[in-house]
Amino acid sequence: MRVLNALQTVPRAPLWLGLTGAIPFVAGVIIFGLGGLWVVSADLALRSTVVYGAVILSFLGGVRWGMGLLLSNPEVRDARFTLSVIPSLIGWVAVLLPAFPALVLLAVAFAAQGAWDVGDAEDDGAPAWFGHLRTMLTALVCSLLSVMAVLTIV
Repeated sequence: MRVLNALQTVPRAPLWLGLTGAIPFVAGVIIFGLGGLWVVSADLALRSTVVYGAVILSFLGGVRWGMGLLLSNPEVRDARFTLSVIPSLIGWVAVLLPAFPALVLLAVAFAAQGAWDVGDAEDDGAPAWFGHLRTMLTALVCSLLSVMAVLTIV
């Protein structure tokens, strides 16, 4: 119940955009789990999910870069800028790996990014609702990536 109350603080546009942004992860897991669907092979569903994960991870790093622009302390700001490029690099590595390690790497990276966002975002100028949104979306995406990783080995 507390989760639902916390999510009610999230403005409608970021909430719906965040949830619809998870659709490619959901579709990828379903299509892969079914062994393919119509013109989308299981392999295409798998690779597109990894690539989409890398893109979204890069986006989250960009969000943190943007928050760094709001900081006045140059040392803290420069540290935030430096850390904000790591998700893009991890995403790049993930698309070069075989499926299982790529999915595990992405799930771990999303969890780490989510923890950073929830832990420090308000200090970096983000509104309080950002942490609630990131908690929900991180749990959702990490769960979907983990399910897909398991499906690659069964």
